[in-house]
Amino acid sequence: MRANIRAHMSGSIRTRRQPVQERSRRTVRQILDAAERIVGEAGVDAVTTRAVAERAGIVAPSLYRFFADREEILDALLEQMSTDLDQHVQAAEAAWAPGTIEDLICLELDVYSGYYQTHPTAAALWFGGRASAAVIESIRNRNDTLAARLRALLIDHQLLSDTTPPAVFKLAIELGDRILEAAFREPGPHRRETLELGKTALTAFLERWATA
Repeated sequence: MRANIRAHMSGSIRTRRQPVQERSRRTVRQILDAAERIVGEAGVDAVTTRAVAERAGIVAPSLYRFFADREEILDALLEQMSTDLDQHVQAAEAAWAPGTIEDLICLELDVYSGYYQTHPTAAALWFGGRASAAVIESIRNRNDTLAARLRALLIDHQLLSDTTPPAVFKLAIELGDRILEAAFREPGPHRRETLELGKTALTAFLERWATA
């Protein structure tokens, strides 16, 4: 379940210079927009500071004023996309009234799947960038936050007891993450089948601790 809960999914690895003036903010937007386009066209490995600067139409020193290297660019791009995804997921969750664990799992995986299908660059960055230190660190940081959110959802809807071991929710997040990765790692018609099988597996795991 790929999203964040605010305390953003990404969690910056390093402190970088934040733009204050509008001109600086515009430059940062150009850099991140350029990086996003490169990811969408050629994958995460194609993102280099030189490629981003050229695509953004700026000189390298302008890029280095705000980003020390490609890892910082990827981290900032992840944070930007995570915030958007988080808002999308929370808006959907506000209207949910799941009656069973299966209902909630289906809703969760479907909303993430729908987002990644309409935002393929986000999927390419998140699922195709696992060799990047920025992506790896972001996954690690955000999973703890997501586990707490899943716990709150299941307990608030009286689907699991508040005595359920915390490790259950952490593992559920890891399983959901792997399900989405398997579905979006490569394009193809198998995606729906993978998601449906994943829903069944994740539901069975969580039902072990169901309140009724």
